[in-house]
Amino acid sequence: MVMTSSVRAARSVGAWLLVLGCAATPVFAEPASATLPLTLVDNRPFVDVRVDGQGPFAFILDTGSSSTTLSAELAKRLQLPVTSSGTDGGAGEQSVSFPVVRVAQATAGPFTLSSFDAPAMDMARLAQVVGFQQLEGVLGIELFQHHVVTLDPAHGSLRVEAEDHFRPPTGAVEIPIALDENQMPIVTATVNGVTGAFQIDTGDRSSLTLFGGFWREHALDHAVGPSVTAMTGYGIGGPIRGIVGRPASFAIGSVALPPPVTRLSLQKSGAFTRADHAGNIGMGILKRFVVSFDYAHHAMWLSKGAWFDQPDRYDRSGLWLALAPDNGIEVLAVTPGSAAAAAGMRPGDLIISVDDRPAGAANLFEIRERLQSLNTASVAIVARRAGALRRSRLALRDQIAPPSPAHAG
Repeated sequence: MVMTSSVRAARSVGAWLLVLGCAATPVFAEPASATLPLTLVDNRPFVDVRVDGQGPFAFILDTGSSSTTLSAELAKRLQLPVTSSGTDGGAGEQSVSFPVVRVAQATAGPFTLSSFDAPAMDMARLAQVVGFQQLEGVLGIELFQHHVVTLDPAHGSLRVEAEDHFRPPTGAVEIPIALDENQMPIVTATVNGVTGAFQIDTGDRSSLTLFGGFWREHALDHAVGPSVTAMTGYGIGGPIRGIVGRPASFAIGSVALPPPVTRLSLQKSGAFTRADHAGNIGMGILKRFVVSFDYAHHAMWLSKGAWFDQPDRYDRSGLWLALAPDNGIEVLAVTPGSAAAAAGMRPGDLIISVDDRPAGAANLFEIRERLQSLNTASVAIVARRAGALRRSRLALRDQIAPPSPAHAG
């Protein structure tokens, strides 16, 4: 989920919650090394952060954010003073306005970020659509600029080291990175034999996104196999729509991967229309590795993680499920031609149960996983529409073809 931003006169383009132009230039303290817990929620890496001595709060660790950012709700709860204001337009097609607040101190484990200005973004709708019960901020590039940062999502760990302390894991492959104007890492990657410059974005839940200019120039919509057109995500600025398919081949530098689920952006404005980058590589791919970011030496190190051979699946129902205001689950979008469409489901339906199990915020991600599983032939759904209960049975089917056996891992 990519965002352009403007805070007063400063402007930038980059990834998920990207904000540039805050008054201070914060720097983390630098212990030799530390290992912190890392939790993957909806393919996004979360770490605990304390703000002005309170918390811990749930922050996304995001290579695509050019500053640490707070939720508007957290800034209000902590009564942080407003210093200025700004506007942002992200992967969605709308711009939003926000205050910039002063933070005395933010800490992640032993690392401290002192006396800085931070955008206070309204993340409530984003959290609702994605299903986060906690989303209180984003930990941005400051940590990556001053340390080597290693993510091991499969084992739930984040290692932060001084640059002269880091040693690449045995067998790791070095991938050269460039840093764009927002200090976002850029790598060379190849899709179906076509090479381009791709953003590395730990704040993006998807596997691979191709920006409109790139996929149209190379006619990649004809090279991703069976595809669907659907709502594929939600970011600052609203929903994200795309063509979703699977290319025949994909590699990051010299590292070949099983062909990932790939979305071809259909956005008409916003950061996914950026012409100088080919696309975004998100956590759907990065979680397969132990990945180290060494900004000082312009390197990213990849070694196969415990999840490398997991299949990259796509939803088999055609439902985008979101949290409802009452903490239940509602249907936000239905993909045309899908199992859900065939069963007559509509946006606005409130899900009461799935296979006789009550549906709510606590098991939203579990339900999504069930709707992806190849082991699930059908699901029985009870939903409320216009005050009346409606029972449907969805015969799940692949919307995106699985990888061929040669690439299945």
